[in-house]
Amino acid sequence: MRKSSGYRKNLGNWGESFAAEWLEGKGYQLLKRNYHTAYGEIDLIMRIDEEIVAVEVKTRKTDTFGMGESSITQKKLRAIISCMELFLMDNPELPDSWQLDLLVIEPKPNNPPVIHHYENVTLRDLNG
Repeated sequence: MRKSSGYRKNLGNWGESFAAEWLEGKGYQLLKRNYHTAYGEIDLIMRIDEEIVAVEVKTRKTDTFGMGESSITQKKLRAIISCMELFLMDNPELPDSWQLDLLVIEPKPNNPPVIHHYENVTLRDLNG
């Protein structure tokens, strides 16, 4: 049976909230959630020390829609770069150095979720 898009949206929202809290527990500060531009959207924009971090969050109960680790395509990366350029132009008080992190969350019944945190993802990482 096919799950509704509402189910996936709710799972995604839960994952983004969980990711924000998990990262805050590691010392990150949430600057913006669901930052939308004409280029696309960034799930979380966080700050740790003097580094700004764009965080792509993927919440997966199964690999039916692919592995979360393969979710950042070159097209998505270009969109994130364009979004971050706008965000930093709109927030000149912030450091202009930033990185992209991927957080894959796998909820487990009756157990804590499994979390995979990939830091400073680059185009080279995507190419293999």
